[in-house]
Amino acid sequence: MKKIAVKDLKEIANKTGCTQLIAVGWDGVENITHVATYGKSLEDCDRAAQGGNYIKRMLLKWPESDCNAEPNRVKRLKKELEELKR
Repeated sequence: MKKIAVKDLKEIANKTGCTQLIAVGWDGVENITHVATYGKSLEDCDRAAQGGNYIKRMLLKWPESDCNAEPNRVKRLKKELEELKR
């Protein structure tokens, strides 16, 4: 199973006007699930990721260690803030 691409979620968001999307993919043959999120703004991005983590933890019962995903945009911003503090 291919992972759900964030660029595909962005395309859906642009077509539908959604500011946040959470997609859950399931491969019944391999018994694999995948969760992908997209948010238009940095805040939307972070909130969608929080929602995706909640779905993984509470509904899909993934291990806690796999329920702490953070969007790349948020990671980059945190890194930039840390560099500015130095």
